[in-house]
Order: sequence, then C-alpha cells, then structure tokens
Amino acid sequence: MSKIYGGNAKIIETKYGQMWKVSQNRTDLENLLKYMNENDTEWVNLDIKEKPQKVEGKATHYLELYQKEGIQVANKPIQKSIIETDALPF
Repeated sequence: MSKIYGGNAKIIETKYGQMWKVSQNRTDLENLLKYMNENDTEWVNLDIKEKPQKVEGKATHYLELYQKEGIQVANKPIQKSIIETDALPF
C-alpha cells in the first residue's frame, strides 16, 4: 500500500492559544478524491505527522492518509459482516 499525502500543517500561536494551520493544494485534494473514488468511501482520516527536518518559516508537519490495512474495496478484499437469517428473539 503506497502512502498518500494530503498537505502540510504548522502550529501557530494566537492570543487564545495554539492553533493548527493546514494547507492543501489541488494535487493533494485530487489524490485524496482519487483514493476515495477507488475505495468507494465518503470519508478519510488524515494523520498529522511531524517533519524530520524543519525549515524556518515553513510547515513543520505533513498530512498522511490513514489507510487501515487489510481493507481495500478497489481490489475487493473487504471486511465482511455476519448476518444471521434466524428470527430475532425479540
């Protein structure tokens, strides 16, 4: 499973405390949409990870798509739920 990135982030200080600033460009969003279409999903989760090498004035973190291992709808190995056909006791 290849990694999919979804932008950059950094923490800034405001008069109310710290706040995340997230930046995404068209390519980031297109890659996320491609993943969503290929995997027939309406929702994705992004992990915010700290960059190993930081540059002054630039983003300090990056966003990576969280991909749960073992579930890929595009290639058809999916998690199956069990439905019993017996009448329910209530």
